[in-house]
Amino acid sequence: MKNLEVSYIKRALIIYGIMMLVAIFTFIISLVFYPSEEIFKDITSKLPSNSEELKGLDKVWMYVVNNGFVVPLQMFILSLIPIPFLYFLNIISTSIITGIIFGFAVHVVPDFGWILVLSSTPHTLIEILAFCFVASGLWSLNRSIISEVSNFFRKEKRYGLSISESMYNLIRVYVFIALPLFIIAAFAETYLTDFIEHLLK
Repeated sequence: MKNLEVSYIKRALIIYGIMMLVAIFTFIISLVFYPSEEIFKDITSKLPSNSEELKGLDKVWMYVVNNGFVVPLQMFILSLIPIPFLYFLNIISTSIITGIIFGFAVHVVPDFGWILVLSSTPHTLIEILAFCFVASGLWSLNRSIISEVSNFFRKEKRYGLSISESMYNLIRVYVFIALPLFIIAAFAETYLTDFIEHLLK
């Protein structure tokens, strides 16, 4: 069981490293070939619209519901399709959007842009890490589903983790690792971001 937990954590950290490279690469590209205002507005319009209106614990709860429940549910639904890596679309888009927003902000208003980047980095790092743990659990579930489907067309059956075992491990990873990280990220986004921003101004 411990080896299994280590494999989930190791896989999550590998995914995390890849997503960080995607975000950094997109950030650098956005500094050089920054998007038009129309593209930027289109990207930001996809962010939660009422986040600025909410304060305190209401804002924390909104982030937890969106990032901790809605997005993981979307990823889970995609993982049920017996096609590899579809559930990565949410994490990849989050990493790309983060890089574009940071790059555009630094390009348009350098001083404020860097403050935005520095103040938003803590919660962004935690949030993406949480998504990577979800993806790590979904990887095993998706693989089990693909294996079950493939066995229908094979004479010699291949057996690995069953769907029920993968589901059980996914729930454990989500409840004990990912969800706490989402909650920490929500508090960081609500309180720590403003604190760092005011500190740097």
